[in-house]
Amino acid sequence: MKKKSSGIYTLRIIIEIVFLGLFEILFFRGSIQLWLAVFVAGALLSLFFGRIYCGYICPMNTLFRPIAWTRKKLGIDPLKTPGFLKYPAFRFLCIGLFFGSMLITKRMGIKLPLPGIITGISVLFVLFFEETLWHNGVCPYGTILSFSSRFAKKGMAVDESVCVSCGKCQKPCPANAIDTLDTRKRRIRKPDCLVCLSCAEVCSVKAIRYK
Repeated sequence: MKKKSSGIYTLRIIIEIVFLGLFEILFFRGSIQLWLAVFVAGALLSLFFGRIYCGYICPMNTLFRPIAWTRKKLGIDPLKTPGFLKYPAFRFLCIGLFFGSMLITKRMGIKLPLPGIITGISVLFVLFFEETLWHNGVCPYGTILSFSSRFAKKGMAVDESVCVSCGKCQKPCPANAIDTLDTRKRRIRKPDCLVCLSCAEVCSVKAIRYK
């Protein structure tokens, strides 16, 4: 089981590096707007397979890993998320600003590399705040995918008959998408889950699967 998990983890890293490379090529060629086509494809896939764009394709999520590693090595703790930033209204405000910026710049004939700008903002943001706030609060792409993935037939799920209520799966989850039930068992919120498999990798009883 460890070899299988390790193989999946390695495959995920390879996929992330490939798409990060594609993102950088588009950025330096001045064609970053083409990345929106990649996102649209990810949004369509999320209708069936969940937020795989977030877990495997998104360049921001790929960059978060070395940032988290560096922060851990330096002993820097992220700032606690202010309470008002957890309200759904803040999420809609962020996505409103995103689309508003797109419309304004288009009307003014200004070509802004919005995917590149958002990636830069995300890196600065995660340097100071908890990663989950970006995934399920600030990121406009994440907000869109959280709605489309509600219809997904597939996703990460906890087999409650196998779960031993240890809670190990909650710590590595970058989106804080795992709830504790009254029975002390765990359940994954599909709209917030990034399908990154981090929870499955640490589950000692293999109660978490993508199905």
